[in-house]
Amino acid sequence: MNYNCPICNKAGLPDYKTNYVICPQCNSDLKVFSLLNSISKRNKSKIGIYLIISASVISIAFAGLLLKAHYDKKELITKNLNLNDRISKIQITKIDKNKKEEVKSIQNKKEASIRYIVKKGDCPYKIAQFFYNDGNKYKQIELDNNLKQPYILKVGQILTIKILQE
Repeated sequence: MNYNCPICNKAGLPDYKTNYVICPQCNSDLKVFSLLNSISKRNKSKIGIYLIISASVISIAFAGLLLKAHYDKKELITKNLNLNDRISKIQITKIDKNKKEEVKSIQNKKEASIRYIVKKGDCPYKIAQFFYNDGNKYKQIELDNNLKQPYILKVGQILTIKILQE
């Protein structure tokens, strides 16, 4: 098959992309075109391999993240169930002698009082979310502790949390 010279466009040249050829018309060395052709062929084949490897690595990483999220969710649920078990087993301690009647009424109602120490970043909504699994019950915490808005919870402040046992 005959090829045209890429410089002067003369017809009748052998394949200058695979062989070393000098154009007889313009006396141009066409070796550069064979080198460019060999470079472009290698890159095309490697690009496909790189794309396949990249897609594989990304899919493996994504699958790993999904598995980690799944196990973290299971662990959170397990911790929450353990916490609910512990809360249901809490017994009322360190109550003044003057409040014995109050203790009896609490025991009859199956209600437990927990003394909670406020930590940095706590607010009644977060505390209600933790103990009641419903942040909207923060008003109960405000009522039980005589908190009137606007108020600021201080780190180390003790709040009484009342929980009904089932």
